[in-house]
Amino acid sequence: MIDDDSAVAGGGEPATSAGPRTPYSEKPVARDRRAKAPKLIERLVAESRVRITGPHDDEVAEWRRVVNCAKRHGLEPAGRRIEMVPYGGPGLELLLADGPHPNARSQRPKEGADPVPVPSRLGNLRPIVTALKDDESRLVMPSALRHRSLLLLQGLAAEAVRRGHEVKEGRVVLLPA
Repeated sequence: MIDDDSAVAGGGEPATSAGPRTPYSEKPVARDRRAKAPKLIERLVAESRVRITGPHDDEVAEWRRVVNCAKRHGLEPAGRRIEMVPYGGPGLELLLADGPHPNARSQRPKEGADPVPVPSRLGNLRPIVTALKDDESRLVMPSALRHRSLLLLQGLAAEAVRRGHEVKEGRVVLLPA
């Protein structure tokens, strides 16, 4: 009986340890992606939108990886972010949007920030909230949700006025602080 740990079961050659692995960043697929990311950014800056019609699943996955590579390496233009949205059914649209992503850490409430008070009843309403309350064709949802929505809107409107903003009916426009 052979008592040699280097021999493999079945009489084959002893296992040899593999040499040092190539880092992922040096593999051809990673280098290719790092080359595609700046080209995508250049194209988005020039065209503002890139539409891919009828991509295969593998193609969509590769675009996602290229976008992630661009984000990870800080290639997005200052004050802009890349967004991927569905386009025309199976299509895909890449675009540059302004500002940070709504879920970005920079968009989270500051620690110690005062919460916006929400009223417990609908009274002394701002004119815009009154208009919404009186128009049954707007905010069409179950009555309990509609009531809660009106309370939230009243709280937001009152807080906006308290902070020096004007609240009036019209198109919602969000401006950076």
